[in-house]
Amino acid sequence: MQIRTTATGVAGTVLLLAGTVVATGPATAADTPDLTRFYEQKLTWGDCKAEEVPNGGTALKGMECSRLTVPIDYGKPDLGTIALAVGRYRATGADGDRKGSLVFNFGGPGASGVTTLAEAKDTYKSLGKRYDLVSFDPRGVGRSSPVTCGKEAEEELEEGDGAPQTPPAGRQIDADALVKEAKDIAAACARHTGKLLPHVGTINVSRDMDVLRQALGDEKLNYMGISYGTRLGSVYASQFPDRSGRLVLDAVDTLTENSRVSGLNQARAFQRAFDTFLATCAEQYTADCPLGGTVKDATRAVDRVVASLTKAPLKAEDGTEFGVAELRAAMSTSMYVPQAWGALAFGIAEIDKNRDPAILAELNDLADQPGNGDEAILAVNCADDPDRTPVTKEELAQIEKEFTQASPDFGRDMMGGAISCTGWPAGSDYVRTVENVKAPKILLIGTKGDPATPYRWTEETARRLGNAVVLRYDGEGHGAYGSSPCIREKTDAYVLDGVLPDDGTSCPAVSPGVPDEELPDTLPGT
Repeated sequence: MQIRTTATGVAGTVLLLAGTVVATGPATAADTPDLTRFYEQKLTWGDCKAEEVPNGGTALKGMECSRLTVPIDYGKPDLGTIALAVGRYRATGADGDRKGSLVFNFGGPGASGVTTLAEAKDTYKSLGKRYDLVSFDPRGVGRSSPVTCGKEAEEELEEGDGAPQTPPAGRQIDADALVKEAKDIAAACARHTGKLLPHVGTINVSRDMDVLRQALGDEKLNYMGISYGTRLGSVYASQFPDRSGRLVLDAVDTLTENSRVSGLNQARAFQRAFDTFLATCAEQYTADCPLGGTVKDATRAVDRVVASLTKAPLKAEDGTEFGVAELRAAMSTSMYVPQAWGALAFGIAEIDKNRDPAILAELNDLADQPGNGDEAILAVNCADDPDRTPVTKEELAQIEKEFTQASPDFGRDMMGGAISCTGWPAGSDYVRTVENVKAPKILLIGTKGDPATPYRWTEETARRLGNAVVLRYDGEGHGAYGSSPCIREKTDAYVLDGVLPDDGTSCPAVSPGVPDEELPDTLPGT
């Protein structure tokens, strides 16, 4: 399925599907909305002062910013428009070496592309010599008409990390109350966001990205997507195969699993990652591991901390409560970045020995990103998921059993995601139809120990796309480009020179190093 754009608009019939527009095949111009004004717009670049509020005014230094106008509904462009925030760092090499733009989506869904590009530009500086590095806040995110759900719902989503919050272990789950909470959140998001909400799914973000490609002056889209950005890249390759250039998908998302199945697989992956963290600390760095010299010792230390915080939560330096939920948050976010494992180990030990949560509270602060990530991740994932199964008391009990078996440490906290779309209209099934795309070869990067996008998704997505080359990182963490010099070298060879690695090439793990209390520069907020 594809959409072809021309100077006079879009050629291809359209199918209205859950408020989105999907190309279905050749047609006359009379069958399609006229999108000429969007595809003929020019971006006006300037400084980013108007965009700096969410960042405290510092992270966008040196970036150029612009606004891209897109229709709310590609099937009915007269319904209205929104403006997307776009950021760019110009290529640093000689003009003759410039290859155009490299567009990024850093994941979430719900991560601000503009903010994250500013924070991550040094990671991609080798690519920035020959490409303009570009990103944008997708529709419904950050500076681009953000999804809003009202104060009460937003607080509930923050506590549940983008899903209805389940009570702590030891307290019975009230199925009726949890379902009511999910439905109330859905209603609040619809009420506060208005007519944009049915149009925030990945199909429309992909359409926006093609308008951006044209506005940047690029014949082909060269793109790097991380995590959720791999879902977006896969959809773009399906919709716009003839306009796809060099696409790189790192930390590959599933194209086929609903929220319950994907949540279970993530729970298993987070548990495996945490078990690896304990084993790495206790067995590889026995003398330096503050949790003990054996896995049993380390596990007992964690259990003691859970028990003590359950009995008597602590206070962080800012006066906020630090209990089991905050401990789980520090544990889970640290799994994204192995360089945080040392701080996690010392932070758990400080609570165990001294009842001091300062290190873990600081870890959580590092991951607490400004913006509407919790609202956006819910809205986009529900727009991309067509499954809506009524949730009964018996069904919820089964979900709880499945998730706690999948992960004793994280399962109960993650089970809310399995019912998070309760009360939302059924989403589009387009993502699940992406298969055997006709775009050029796509480079997929998968990490064997990835907690958030299990490696099996890399293999499954490669089979579905049918035109993928898989590059494997045999280490830990979420996303490999920033972690492995070997992955960077092979990725750069493709993006800069078009040289793909052999399918199935692997890169060795990079050790997280001897545990210490030093915090990493960043942690993912979504």
